[in-house]
Amino acid sequence: MKTSRSKEEWRHLALLVAILSLFIITPAVIEMRQGVVVMDSLAAIVFITASYALSPRKQLFVAAVALSAVTVAAAFIFVVYPRLWVRIFSTSSLIVLVGFFSVTILSYVLHGTRVTMDKIFASICVYMLIGYAWTFAYALIDELQPNAFVALSSPSPNDYVARMLEMRYFSFITLTTVGYGDIVPHSATARTLAVLEAVTGQIYLTVLIARLVGLHIVHSSSSRNE
Repeated sequence: MKTSRSKEEWRHLALLVAILSLFIITPAVIEMRQGVVVMDSLAAIVFITASYALSPRKQLFVAAVALSAVTVAAAFIFVVYPRLWVRIFSTSSLIVLVGFFSVTILSYVLHGTRVTMDKIFASICVYMLIGYAWTFAYALIDELQPNAFVALSSPSPNDYVARMLEMRYFSFITLTTVGYGDIVPHSATARTLAVLEAVTGQIYLTVLIARLVGLHIVHSSSSRNE
């Protein structure tokens, strides 16, 4: 029983480490010739660990593996066949997959009455995944509306890795409501997405903290009564 619980508590920590590794390593490979392949490989590791985190829930695990396979395949097809429609399909599949992971892991965090370290790791993962999902939403808008964002300095339109890093930077700056102003949403769609992300980030933190504190109080009271 103790071994099973120990394994379960490592699932979302592994996912968190994979996400942080992706964010830290990607800027280092931006100048590499095969930077897209490295970035896609790191993203694939994130999807594998996220699927592993869902492994106790069999139906969700199967759905995660299927969506991950489609997304990874689309990403590598884009490397071989860099066409606009392939990029749009790949980015759209990423939005669906990361959104799926965000919702399913959040349901785990909110389920039950006991606050564990695994749930704390999972709640951090959800926050990171929210910003990650919005990254691809902004990238999709940037593909469909070339003037959707105005920046002080922008990478080449053909530099996929650099543009994705720029959208990821903007996403997390918006999620945390820091707003340096070096990248500004210009189109109505981009502005709407930015507002929704900022509101989502604030609501998530407020509701999650309240929920975790409430669960901790309930669990402590139950323990004392027993």
